[in-house]
Amino acid sequence: MNRSLALVGLVLVIVAILLVALPFLVTASTGGTPLLFGGALLFLVGLALLFIGATSPDPKVTTVGGLLGNPIVDESRRAEEELLSPAERAVRYAPGPKEPVNCRYCYTVIPWNILDCPRCARPRLCRNCGKRLFLLAGAVRCGPCVRDEFYCNCPRVRPSGPRPGAIRRVGT
Repeated sequence: MNRSLALVGLVLVIVAILLVALPFLVTASTGGTPLLFGGALLFLVGLALLFIGATSPDPKVTTVGGLLGNPIVDESRRAEEELLSPAERAVRYAPGPKEPVNCRYCYTVIPWNILDCPRCARPRLCRNCGKRLFLLAGAVRCGPCVRDEFYCNCPRVRPSGPRPGAIRRVGT
């Protein structure tokens, strides 16, 4: 529940009820006044905000898996890890074939079946060999070995450029 949004909606509902009741309390007439129509409109807006606030998650408490540093999620993860045995804690789970990846340039999350980064439009590289991926036979596959990215068996490519500490010779 997003309390701040629900509170704004509740305040608007209370103000709307006051606007509807004010002409009757002051003049004792139930005729259509501008305050009555404005109060009815404000009541509907306040009620909509109240329902939206009651059904939406609170950004102070709920984040995407603690991505933004949610302390509650961190505490719950620590509590879960304490319940695990030391052997279960040591298990490192391998990524699945349909797990999303992050762009190497802008760190945007890219689904497993997309070729280019949706943010910077740079081509995605294979997780294993670092070569460009292609759309082959309706699936995103590594170009050299023509296998899905997860099952790529290409040799790993070392980073290009001069080796550290290498001497560059200048021709005479």
